[in-house]
Amino acid sequence: MKYIYFLLLVFSFQIVFTQEISLRKGAVTDNLSVNDSLSETFAIYLPSNYSNEKSWPVFFVFDPEGRGKSVVQLFRQPGEEQGYLIVASNNINSKDSLLNNLKVGTRLMSRVFNLFSVDRNRIYTAGLAEGAEVASAIPAVYNNIQGVLAVGDIWLNADLLKKDENFSIVGLVGTRDFRLYKMKENIQFLSKTGNKASWYKFDGTHQWPDSNLISHALGNFSLQALSKGLIPQDPSLVESLYRKEIETAEVLRRSLQLFKSYELLDKMKDKYVLFDKKDDLKDRQKNLRHEKFFKEQRREYSRAAIKETELKEQYIYFFNEDVLTSNFENLGWWSQQIKELQAFQQGKNQAEAEMAYRLEGLLQFLAKTTFQKLNEAKAHIDRLIFTAILQTIFDRENPEGYRSIISLSAGDGDYETALLYLEDLLKTGYKEMDPLYNIPGTLDLKLSPEYNALIKKYLGESRFYNNENNLLVDPFFFQQK
Repeated sequence: MKYIYFLLLVFSFQIVFTQEISLRKGAVTDNLSVNDSLSETFAIYLPSNYSNEKSWPVFFVFDPEGRGKSVVQLFRQPGEEQGYLIVASNNINSKDSLLNNLKVGTRLMSRVFNLFSVDRNRIYTAGLAEGAEVASAIPAVYNNIQGVLAVGDIWLNADLLKKDENFSIVGLVGTRDFRLYKMKENIQFLSKTGNKASWYKFDGTHQWPDSNLISHALGNFSLQALSKGLIPQDPSLVESLYRKEIETAEVLRRSLQLFKSYELLDKMKDKYVLFDKKDDLKDRQKNLRHEKFFKEQRREYSRAAIKETELKEQYIYFFNEDVLTSNFENLGWWSQQIKELQAFQQGKNQAEAEMAYRLEGLLQFLAKTTFQKLNEAKAHIDRLIFTAILQTIFDRENPEGYRSIISLSAGDGDYETALLYLEDLLKTGYKEMDPLYNIPGTLDLKLSPEYNALIKKYLGESRFYNNENNLLVDPFFFQQK
């Protein structure tokens, strides 16, 4: 049948309710209710051959922006080919706490277990960023989670360190994402503690990878289920997964990304160790080593790795020292470092470009999180202003640093600095007027003609000042202060 109809009795908060759901196999269904007492919803994909007569493995996917339908579409093809139910919440929120997001996730899982014929030996979770934290925290709630697909982040907890032999974790991270450092360290740590853990890199930043790479990642779990006898042996599935991954390696080779192709084949050797693919993979790697540009690319990535380690350690050391001493004299040096990183980003050496994007992202993260901690601790204003200025140096188009400087300077009576950074913010192309009039500590400043004149100059209008005959405060405002 093209459609499946479910008539369900579900208990929640001690209230019994009945809901009829119409789902189409082979298609994505969105906005299904998790609970009649809550506004939480989810999206789902059922394989085209879905039937209640057998139990199915399921992937619960958590997107930090609650984009359930979009991520189910992303997982749709791998789910169809490998036979997974794909379920995604519409209510994970990156600004909410891990605990609250975890509650959203577990409520969704309970609902799905009641609705569908789920294989309790093959329950998996996946997530991006804060959603990845939810995905990797769920094993603390459900002991029979068999695998976690974490994109961009992993929340390490004791339950990840003592799972049974059927459990595995796969990490995915963009080559331009500074979180690659943490992902690599966490996967290596999990491996050393006896867990089955692996990771893939993809071209990109802090985002979901394409469906092709997700298919490769899901293949890890499918192959493990085969090797552990959780599902019947299926040579055709193994061959299909293998050929798709080989094609990815070939695409990299044909685009002259020879070292990346070699790295992928190297990961495949571990992945397919039980499926008689070792010789073929070794032959393919041997052929790559004979390619004209392979050795050159390998040297470039090796040199970039050494340089990145040195710069990373240097940046962290000087950042901590400069913030501690509010070293305004060193701001020029930091500006020069950003210029050099951006020059690498625009260069032809791909290894150096990826390195530079990661280091720039690391500096942006350090400045943002350090400012937040200092602000919460009510640190001295010099340290706060210094760290806020670093935010504007490391990311010239991020308004948070500029607004922080305007707030701090105005609160300290330094209106010239506040106006200077207001104009710098507007020069970046910033177009939001309302936030400029809601910056804490700027009550007097935002009523001044100078403040409003700058906003009008760049945005075409201002809230309190539009022409010389419409001044709301004394034109000698600053002299009086």
